[in-house]
Amino acid sequence: MHPPAWSDPPFTPLEAGDPPDIGGYRVLARLGAGGMGRVYLATTQSGRRLAVKVIRPEFADDPEFRRRFGQEVTAAQRVQSRYTAAVIDAQVDGPRPWMATAYVPGPSLAQAVTANGPMPEETVRALLTGMAEALQAIHGSRVVHRDLKPSNVLLAGDGPRVIDFGIARAADTTPLTRTGMRIGSPQFMAPEQALGRDCTTAVDYFALGSVIFFAATGRTPFGDGPDTAVLFRIAHEEPNLDGCPESLRDLLRRCLDKDPEARPNATAIRAELTADADADAPSAGWLPDDVTRRLPAYATTPPPPPHPGTAPHMATAGTTPIGAPPRPYPGPPPGRVFPVPPPGSPISPGPRPPASSGSAATKIVIGGVAALLLFALIITVGVTAAHRSRSERQPPLGAAPSGAATNSGGGTNSGGGTEDGKGIGSQLGHYTSINLSSGYSVTFADDPKHPTDKVGESDLSYDGYAINANKLSVLPPGQSGNYANCLDNTRYASRLGSEYLIKGKLICATTDSGLVGLIKIKETGSEPTSYIMFDLTVYQGTPPTPGN
Repeated sequence: MHPPAWSDPPFTPLEAGDPPDIGGYRVLARLGAGGMGRVYLATTQSGRRLAVKVIRPEFADDPEFRRRFGQEVTAAQRVQSRYTAAVIDAQVDGPRPWMATAYVPGPSLAQAVTANGPMPEETVRALLTGMAEALQAIHGSRVVHRDLKPSNVLLAGDGPRVIDFGIARAADTTPLTRTGMRIGSPQFMAPEQALGRDCTTAVDYFALGSVIFFAATGRTPFGDGPDTAVLFRIAHEEPNLDGCPESLRDLLRRCLDKDPEARPNATAIRAELTADADADAPSAGWLPDDVTRRLPAYATTPPPPPHPGTAPHMATAGTTPIGAPPRPYPGPPPGRVFPVPPPGSPISPGPRPPASSGSAATKIVIGGVAALLLFALIITVGVTAAHRSRSERQPPLGAAPSGAATNSGGGTNSGGGTEDGKGIGSQLGHYTSINLSSGYSVTFADDPKHPTDKVGESDLSYDGYAINANKLSVLPPGQSGNYANCLDNTRYASRLGSEYLIKGKLICATTDSGLVGLIKIKETGSEPTSYIMFDLTVYQGTPPTPGN
């Protein structure tokens, strides 16, 4: 799906609230939006571009939709044709289901005809041949498109691409469609769809006839107007084929037959176009010049967002998700204690560089080192004083807040210790059913049971699409959730998308102060806002080395 207008450039910049990545794919720009959701241009780590459709929350909340969506995605992944956009990846179980397909660098048929008028007859014949072959592959995988229309046909330099096949079926029995919301465009529906009857592959050939007539004339065969009027004409009146090329008129009339059994299939259509079924197949130069001149714009890199803080990015260690407050200058957050050298420990700036008598550069270096040593001394004194003040008014982490079950021992003890006497690997707290909404975060050492909106000062945050932390790792299925396994799993990331936020998934989060949180996902949802629910067990890890 692409923007409805013939725009230059063809991409819509990201806005505040758009995800910086989806399923690990970096989001570059918006491509469009429709009844099912919003579509983003994204890229893999190797640079391959994808079109990622994120399903609307209204559908995501319906279990039956998710079940059907999963079925249709699985079936769609089997479709192999040069005239379809291949389904590359999908996520059904996350807070917002999504599906990624190969990006097609070209406008939609709707855009091209709206901007430039009807297509030449040779282009229309090539379009019909390519679309018929696409439908043959789609139907061969036991998928019915159900929503074939000009905006779901993209025009690439080497032929058309049919997109979004089968997805409309997932919404057929959701509460939204049962209460009157329609998925599909009335002008391109078949009579049996308009009358609410069972749909077979024949509905796609009816839509094919309407789409080809639109490409050839710029009009629809049953006219425009209110949806109810158009649907009535589709169900009960004959199409108006005025202006249709004579060589295609009879074929399109049969595609638009009221009787599904009377419509030709893909094989018959291709054979009827010419004795040599490949003679009219799309090839280089198949599009009119006005459209061909536009194609390079769809292969360009989208411009960066105009406002700082909305640029898409792949979160890495030390970065902050879009919409989150900037991280403070690196240093111990309030209430955290970094081990410092005991009083009297020598502090060495390292080997002295060779002296250069009278050198101004040498004097600057010596002055800079002295300033750094003074700064380190000030920070050490300040942190120690803050810790003493905090310890006078707040119990240690092992004394968990109300609602948390604690365990002062347990876990594995490697023989190390911390300032509060807890051994490395010991359990400091266990918290159940934490609700973390989009834009909120938790701090393991404070009160994880009650998230706050201070994302930049936290240990774990959620932005509606992914969780973010200093170090995150996912325990393999079947592995027990404990400190030792968290310690052994070193495939770290600073951000985990919705594909990992699945019920029962075990995730380890290591903070910059050395605490380890074991997260067990219990639930995800989107009402009234996107959220995750999880249990959290906090362990005492290895504190950072002084100076790190």
